[in-house]
Amino acid sequence: MRWTRGRLAALAGVAVLAVVAVGVDRAAQPPTALRSSSQADASATVSPSPRPSPRPSPRPSPRPSPRTAPAPSPRTAPARPGAAVPTLPRPRGAGTAAARSATAAVPPAALPTLEPPVALEFTLGTFNMLGASHTSRRGNHPGFETGTVRARRAAALLAGHRVDVVGLQELQGSQLRALRRHSDLAFYPGSALAPRDSENSVAWRRDRWVAVERHAVRIPYFDGGPRAVPVVRLRSRSTGLEAWFVNVHNPAETHRFHHQQRFRARATLIEARLVDALMDRTHLPVFLTGDMNERAAFFCRLTARAPMVAARGGSNTGRCRPGAPRGIDWIFGSQGVQFTGYREDDSHRVDLTSDHPLVTARVRVVGQPSG
Repeated sequence: MRWTRGRLAALAGVAVLAVVAVGVDRAAQPPTALRSSSQADASATVSPSPRPSPRPSPRPSPRPSPRTAPAPSPRTAPARPGAAVPTLPRPRGAGTAAARSATAAVPPAALPTLEPPVALEFTLGTFNMLGASHTSRRGNHPGFETGTVRARRAAALLAGHRVDVVGLQELQGSQLRALRRHSDLAFYPGSALAPRDSENSVAWRRDRWVAVERHAVRIPYFDGGPRAVPVVRLRSRSTGLEAWFVNVHNPAETHRFHHQQRFRARATLIEARLVDALMDRTHLPVFLTGDMNERAAFFCRLTARAPMVAARGGSNTGRCRPGAPRGIDWIFGSQGVQFTGYREDDSHRVDLTSDHPLVTARVRVVGQPSG
């Protein structure tokens, strides 16, 4: 047969069609078929001569085929070994403070260790010393002994009642010096301010308390004249607990000074604001002692404006029930303190010392030590 140009062209076209058909058939096969075909092609290439039929051999235990990692999606790049863990999308609400608090893992070592609360018990008192000027030859109580003699008796009375902290009124200079000689008490203001400002002093046992802060505020006294009253922050040496002590003397009605009620009311308002501010700003127990020169009226005014309780009892929960107090000398504490053993000692020994009773009460406070 002669190969003409037409026959050659036709033969070339048939060959091209055959190649295209084989490619299409390969493309349509599944991946396993393709791998089988490729392996078959490779075997054919490596071993051109036909192999004899293999003998059946024992079937080996199947090995787990290696898992193939899925192809990464177009939006997430595959993590490289040692690369940082990608940040996952936060769920709805995860940005809120509550969600962060709920989901944040806090190691136990980072949590603060709170000391267990401790209890402190002590005896608190208030005592109007009857100023030395009242028992001088020109005083209005000439039947009493001198202020110095009576101050020595006062030191013995305070020791006998085991008083740890006391608010003193009418503590004049000679009496202050005598108390210092015959007791182990520290005083504020004592002699730190003007001479007449020593009359209202807080005193405490040196072996049991240390002063942390000392302040003085002014309240209206006779006819509205300003008088300093002490505000002392004490720390218990044995427990580390701290408390505030405020001691006051409000003006009385006397033969010389009349119509003092408005000044007592003004002083009470200052005192109520003071103890309330101390509680609010420091969260420490606050105690108020003093000669208020009022009975039920003072109790109702004070407890209506500040969360204070009286050592002798009474309540004010919308309706004031002072409990018919007998005296004008008071011990108050902030709500939460416990009072027991309230006593108004007007025995003969006290009557020889002052025209006021020595008022005492046991106090119990529970809290966290300072520092």
